Amino acid sequence: MNSISLVTRREFRAQIRSKAAIISTLVMAALIIGAGILGKFLLNDDEDPDMVVGTVGVTEETAPLKADLEEIGLTVVDVSGEPEAALEANEDLDAVISGDPSSPTIYALESSSELDTITQVTQIATSNHLLSDNFGDAATDEVKQEFLDSQALSVEILGEPEFDPVTFLVGVITVSLIYFVIVMGVSILATGVVEEKSSRVVEVLLATIRPRELLMGKFIGIGFAIFIMVAIYVAAMVIAASIAGILPDINITSYIPMLLVWVVLGYIIYASITGGLAATVSRQEDIGAVTTPMIFLSMVPFYFALFYVPENPDSMLTQILGYVPFFGPFILPVRAAVSEVPLSDTLISIGACLVFIPILASIAGKIYERSILHTGARMKVMDALRRK
Repeated sequence: MNSISLVTRREFRAQIRSKAAIISTLVMAALIIGAGILGKFLLNDDEDPDMVVGTVGVTEETAPLKADLEEIGLTVVDVSGEPEAALEANEDLDAVISGDPSSPTIYALESSSELDTITQVTQIATSNHLLSDNFGDAATDEVKQEFLDSQALSVEILGEPEFDPVTFLVGVITVSLIYFVIVMGVSILATGVVEEKSSRVVEVLLATIRPRELLMGKFIGIGFAIFIMVAIYVAAMVIAASIAGILPDINITSYIPMLLVWVVLGYIIYASITGGLAATVSRQEDIGAVTTPMIFLSMVPFYFALFYVPENPDSMLTQILGYVPFFGPFILPVRAAVSEVPLSDTLISIGACLVFIPILASIAGKIYERSILHTGARMKVMDALRRK
């Protein structure tokens, strides 16, 4: 373990002290925050934020609430028939309030942007109506607050879910970040392995450390450095989202920790095998023969998660591929961004990755130790696995 830690520290320091890496990370973080500032102006609503906006329909049964609703600020129109039909017939309606005035039901389309405001206003109107019937003008502030807190309204959501640009943007950024980590990890690790091999430095290192320990140290050290970069990017994204005003739409307390878990798993799955494959070549010019297949392999789940999952987050195909280790780190974060993912799906996907990683590590270690000292033409993978 001491040998692994020494190599880990060496690789970590080499990556974290790189001027190019430091400058690119800071510039990218600044650009992300700048995008949040730009978004603040592009997403700025010209309407008065203190003004209650919304148009609701009330049925004949709920008509006693009309005056209170209008007094608070809603536009109220009379409707007849079923609430669903009224919403379909009048596109100006944000919701329809129906039922007993003391406990009404709010009917709204999935696309309604004013549902939260309407629900709060209806709760106040219902409370005022009950106070007026029971206490007249004699109700104290404590009684009013007690009535307000006791109102549990029913809300019925109708229609298909509307496209949410915020959740879609979160999904796109997430899958792009994971892809970026994989590409960077694969490239840096492969370059480091081949560089040590071509310069014969690895022969000196292997005099004091076993091959698998050397590969493990390089893998962990590079991974830590990349993880710090990702943490800086995520922090910049949170700041940008806060500046742009879209942070309340994102449950960062649960989403970001899971995002970091998938970043780590994605890096381990794709980069671990790369270290072994890179040892089969001896020249820098041949690195592409190792990295290109891995990058193309990661593009398949990347594009699937980017274009298919947001429209079909709960389809059978999405669920099944989410259990596949090479697909899970891409699919599950996007699903979590655009829909509710059952905890069982997340645990199964993580479990599949954790079972698969030791298998990959064993194969990569075997290829590495049997080909790292080989020089000349590229060694075939099957020859490395059969070699004693």
